[in-house]
Amino acid sequence: MRKNKNRFLPLLALLYLFAMGFFAWGLAVGKYQVFPWKQLDSIYSELHAYFTFKEGPEKTTTEKVLLHHQETRSEFDFGGLKIKDANFQDHGYLLISGFSKAYGQVVVELFSIAENRILHRWVPDIAKILEQTPQFTDGPNMEKSYRVQHPLLLEDGGLVFSSGAGPLVKINGCGDIEWILVHKFHHSIERDHQGNIVTCSKIDGDGPGTLLPIRDDAIAVVSPDGTLGNEYSITKILLDNGHRALIYGIGRFEHNRIHLNDAQPIIEEAGVAKIGDVLISSRHLSTVALLDPKAGTIKWLKTGPWLNQHDINLLPDGRYSIFGNDMVRGYDKTGNFLADKGVSTIYIYDPATDTVTTPYSTVMRAQKIGSITQGRSRILANGDVFIEQTDSSRILRISEQGVRWEYVNAVSENTVGALHWSRYLTREEIDLTWLDNLTCN
Repeated sequence: MRKNKNRFLPLLALLYLFAMGFFAWGLAVGKYQVFPWKQLDSIYSELHAYFTFKEGPEKTTTEKVLLHHQETRSEFDFGGLKIKDANFQDHGYLLISGFSKAYGQVVVELFSIAENRILHRWVPDIAKILEQTPQFTDGPNMEKSYRVQHPLLLEDGGLVFSSGAGPLVKINGCGDIEWILVHKFHHSIERDHQGNIVTCSKIDGDGPGTLLPIRDDAIAVVSPDGTLGNEYSITKILLDNGHRALIYGIGRFEHNRIHLNDAQPIIEEAGVAKIGDVLISSRHLSTVALLDPKAGTIKWLKTGPWLNQHDINLLPDGRYSIFGNDMVRGYDKTGNFLADKGVSTIYIYDPATDTVTTPYSTVMRAQKIGSITQGRSRILANGDVFIEQTDSSRILRISEQGVRWEYVNAVSENTVGALHWSRYLTREEIDLTWLDNLTCN
């Protein structure tokens, strides 16, 4: 028996040396970024982006232990609404989708800016949504990370939203589920001229006849009762209109090539934009375009100067506003970073003259308004801009001269809760009759 034990000692010693060697190599891979760090990091970044639709920095170990998944340290010294221009009165509303520590999940609040108070709060039953969609379990389709992304307020007080990477859901004014459409929807949610819901989706499969597998993002049209209608493949439209260089010829090929983050239907005509057209924002291509999806044609398309942008909107004079994150996506040790010293840019683009202006840059630099992975903006009637600085959990209204007000989604004395694409609504855009007649248990 003793001889058998002695026989195994050299083998155990060898295994121990191998284990210690791999352990040391593993430490070196992460700490000193030796081979195969770049390969592993690239794979991790692709998987992280694909499953979470987010490429922001990870929390520290301490933050992961002490804070909720959707809670981060605040960079501000206040919470709630802060008026910066006392001579300006805002009669609009905010529809805020944000994490609430009190509820332990994302809630949606209708907030009166003039009254500085919450008029109504929706608390979606996320657990019940997930129970009814057991086939969705990754990333945002987990209870702790469920987003309630870009909720759309309807005339009856109901909301339509998605997790940001899963089924479309409608709840009523009391938060009860009315319908769930099982499919992979993500990012923006808007209404078209016929009252249909227009959003971004992922078509099953690997793209329409592409040379390499690609996530086939699409414009999806959903009826008010939750029935999926047409889906228009962005990959197919780009290829059919002679833009294969955008698919195959720019940088290293990635499966999440397009990353559609905005599908904005045209409901009022201006310039070449006609009712039925749809504006799109392709984040990973730093490209925006105006499409006629039914005809499968592109009316205009422009790549840059914005980088990894979000939220394109038509202006009444036929120009367009674009929230340029101006983020450089990196896979090396520098990670993702903003190109202009931590500041994003709102661009105004005129396709008639192919000119770009940035009228709000001075204020955005002064106020350090920058968002790496997400962001929303809307040019208002008087020329001011509503901005959601998503990555900092801050909402602002600015003019070309300064800040009118700002709102921070603080959830404790020194932390903020994540925001998931809020909206600014004018008095003319919202009818609160449903709120007066609402009766909930």
